[in-house]
Amino acid sequence: MSALRFGAVSAWSARARFAVHTRFAARFSGEHGKRGDQRERGSMAVITVMWSFVVLLLAGLVIDGGLAISQRERAADLADQAARAEAQNIDQGTLRNSGAAEIADDGCGRAQVYLASAADSIHYGKAELDTGYGDNGCALSAAAPGNSVTVSVRLTYAPFVFDLFGGTITVTETGTATAATGD
Repeated sequence: MSALRFGAVSAWSARARFAVHTRFAARFSGEHGKRGDQRERGSMAVITVMWSFVVLLLAGLVIDGGLAISQRERAADLADQAARAEAQNIDQGTLRNSGAAEIADDGCGRAQVYLASAADSIHYGKAELDTGYGDNGCALSAAAPGNSVTVSVRLTYAPFVFDLFGGTITVTETGTATAATGD
């Protein structure tokens, strides 16, 4: 086995240099180089389309996610306001006789009237009493510390971006109010 001297070139390195030179020269000259460029042609268009789809999907999630949060807050607000309207329906006879504030059981009449009047403020969707809850959407409680009413509101809306797939989303929230008298 002979030792290589400084500056000496082995047979392997000459072959390796020839192969590298041949690949390098073929890439930048002649027909062989054009074929390589044609294989890569249009790859940026595919990447752009894929990223555009990802960006649109994320934008849809942000928009519809914000709409879901907004509609849940709106349903909670409507339920609270409908419960307050129902809690103002105090039985006048009981109030005069005993001085206690007792909510009259009229089957959620005032809550329904409130929701009908608030329909104009609902810009996207439809709100109604959740009839599967309590007595037509209301549950009265005569337990201490006083009479209270719980109203359940169901708000139905269609998603804005993902409406392409069809269907609606329903949000149900409850609100509670207690009838009280001033001293």
